[in-house]
Amino acid sequence: MSPRASLRPAGAGDGEFLFQVFFHTRQAEFAAAGWEPAMVEAFLRSQHQFQDRSYRSAHPRARFQVVLLDGAPVGRLYVDPGPEAIHIIDIALLPAHRSQGLGTELLEDLVREADAGGLRMTLEVESGNPARGLYRRLGFLERETQGFHLRMERPAMAPVRARRA
Repeated sequence: MSPRASLRPAGAGDGEFLFQVFFHTRQAEFAAAGWEPAMVEAFLRSQHQFQDRSYRSAHPRARFQVVLLDGAPVGRLYVDPGPEAIHIIDIALLPAHRSQGLGTELLEDLVREADAGGLRMTLEVESGNPARGLYRRLGFLERETQGFHLRMERPAMAPVRARRA
């Protein structure tokens, strides 16, 4: 990761920040439907709480991390490292930090981690999400559609081993 970017575990004091990240990933859908701003916020707060409980219940060993840029929180990265695969639960950045290479950098670090361990990588993405192109460039293949989501997988690569001199 670049010297400007880092990760730290999400803690109890990160609740409002993590809601803001979630809010900015979903808000446009509801604003386009004509919902009042207060109604959108209330609904998304409940959805964020539900999502957080669901993620933590389904992935008890996961790393729930805050993405930092120059020490300031700018996103979240939730990853479940298993014995056979690294599952990317969620990656999201605040709007001002998207399309600047940070997400690519975070994912490339995970690819190196997976390759070092000879692990597959998996994720689910909404079918219309433009990040699908990035995932394909990183070697993810589309496996199956589940409603509005697409399951993608990056096959395991042979572990990277140090060469003997």
